[in-house]
Amino acid sequence: MRKFALPGIGAALIVAALAFASGGGAAGPPGYEPAYFGGETVTINAIEVKQNEQVLEHATAELYAVVYPLVARNAGLVPQCNPCDHAGNGIDPGDFHDHVLDSIPADPGSGEFSPLWHVLAVRPNYTADPAHNAAVNAAYLSQLPLKSEAAVDAFIDAGYAVEVDTGHYFLCSVVNAQAAG
Repeated sequence: MRKFALPGIGAALIVAALAFASGGGAAGPPGYEPAYFGGETVTINAIEVKQNEQVLEHATAELYAVVYPLVARNAGLVPQCNPCDHAGNGIDPGDFHDHVLDSIPADPGSGEFSPLWHVLAVRPNYTADPAHNAAVNAAYLSQLPLKSEAAVDAFIDAGYAVEVDTGHYFLCSVVNAQAAG
């Protein structure tokens, strides 16, 4: 449950992650999307809520939006959102991502589950070092998709990605896959 705020992150990534909280548009029925939890694919719905800074401290569940870099997409790796233009602002790099949940209602004992989800973007940790960037690309190519919080944490800990605290949240349920159809 690490949280970092990184100045200078690309606006496209932040807009995409923040827009997920709104379910992609104005208030209305929830949007349904796939997500990973513990190596399995589940279906979630996202319900827009008005953002209030004091509420974020109560958002104990986390959704990681794991962004796929161009090298991964060019290699044929397909993210869950391929693309998902949550912000409605046209396709940008942050629109290609997976959703990874840290908890679900049927996961007793973790104490993290809440219907109030905190959005954390996970993006490649590119630097000015070409050798490091090549290692980041190789890790993305060999390890995507990241299908659990443990996999996301290990990827970040290895230095291949950085976690960006978007400062936003939304209401979310894990639902039967048939609810989306």
